[in-house]
Amino acid sequence: MSSYSIHLASLSEYKEAIALRIHVFVDIQKFPLDEEIDEYDPLAQHFVITHKERAHKVVGTLRVYTAGENAKIGRVAVSPEYQGQGLGKRLLEHLEMHLQQDAAFKQCKEAKLGSQYDKRVFYEKCGFVARGDIYDELGCPHIWMYKPINHTMI
Repeated sequence: MSSYSIHLASLSEYKEAIALRIHVFVDIQKFPLDEEIDEYDPLAQHFVITHKERAHKVVGTLRVYTAGENAKIGRVAVSPEYQGQGLGKRLLEHLEMHLQQDAAFKQCKEAKLGSQYDKRVFYEKCGFVARGDIYDELGCPHIWMYKPINHTMI
């Protein structure tokens, strides 16, 4: 992982993260562009993985914000040429440590995300558990997944 850095996005990295999300979710997966940037983006903390040996290019991203007793994770994306290298898992592990330590998430008992149904196995390998029924989001089956936040590690 030494070739990569995971951290809160700077403004310029946030712009790169948005471009990456558009590439993955709009260009490749064909979700509508007008649904990609939403009212939660300004509320969220945005994390990125940058490649140190490629001029700190953003190669992965996710966002998180509080939603009641949940830390709502979304827009998890890794650039296609970097998928399969464990970067998505490392990004979620970094986020988990952040959620345990950041006072903004102290009231959150669980991390929650809406997984595309065909991607759920990835999240299960990261410790998330599916709960509830499959639901449709923009024509794509999704399922809610949860993972407890262990605040005792602070």
